[in-house]
Amino acid sequence: MDVFNGVRFVRLRCCTRRGKYLAADVDGRDVCLSGQRGVHNAVWAVQHAAGPDGGPCVLLRGAYGRYLLATDLQAGTGPSHGVAAAQADLRCATPPPGMLWQAIRRRSAFVIRCGTGRYLRANGKYLRWRRAVTVAGDNGSTMMHWVIENVPIRMTRPCILDPTFQLIHQRRAPPTESLVARQIRYARGDANGNVDDEAWKTMRLHTNNLMQLRLTLACCMGVSRDVTRTTLCVRAGRYAELTPLLVDLPIGNDRIDVVILRHGTQADDDLRYPDLKFTVEDTSKNS
Repeated sequence: MDVFNGVRFVRLRCCTRRGKYLAADVDGRDVCLSGQRGVHNAVWAVQHAAGPDGGPCVLLRGAYGRYLLATDLQAGTGPSHGVAAAQADLRCATPPPGMLWQAIRRRSAFVIRCGTGRYLRANGKYLRWRRAVTVAGDNGSTMMHWVIENVPIRMTRPCILDPTFQLIHQRRAPPTESLVARQIRYARGDANGNVDDEAWKTMRLHTNNLMQLRLTLACCMGVSRDVTRTTLCVRAGRYAELTPLLVDLPIGNDRIDVVILRHGTQADDDLRYPDLKFTVEDTSKNS
């Protein structure tokens, strides 16, 4: 687990599917393999936690604020004993075993084991169009080998006019309003990022565009002039850490909770952002 010490963000690159990275898919629920290295969806925030046996583990939080989870649902691809990998909210103070991960050295790379004893596994070794990622028992397959790349912290705050750098499926048509209309629950966070349960308000949004969300929230809260002096964060579950929104909302109709932080507060100053353009040496070579 030394590979995660002092690391805030990582990419997981499949050794067998060269150039393919574990990514939070655009529906905000699934995970997939993607060759789009320079997008926020391919970066995972590292959150340290204790495992079921008290040993060190990490939670991996994606671009939509949800956590990498080994579900109990049988996977549609890969070994017959495999289960689906997904993005999930953190709704309990104690993360479920399927949300806790350890990196174990295997030759020149790592295998990523969850608290249920299964291992993160890429698919599509022979059927190259397959992008699925599953979690299965260890059968020695090199499809379970991952290179862990350390993504450094960006030294400056992103500007609201910066490109979103998000995952794009080239052959997929733009989503219709019916596919992205959803309820947004929003509240202003205090200096420490906490939200009073009585402070939540709701609104209906008919697009997944991040800029439109910013402007709509500013109008709802009567702070249109402050739109450049606040940070929008998603809170994916009561016990999830706040994740700055840097990409469009996921495609889907699930409710999303947004916490608004004012610049200069401790909670906003504590936020960290990945530097997508900076390349560092693979951590698997240094541990």
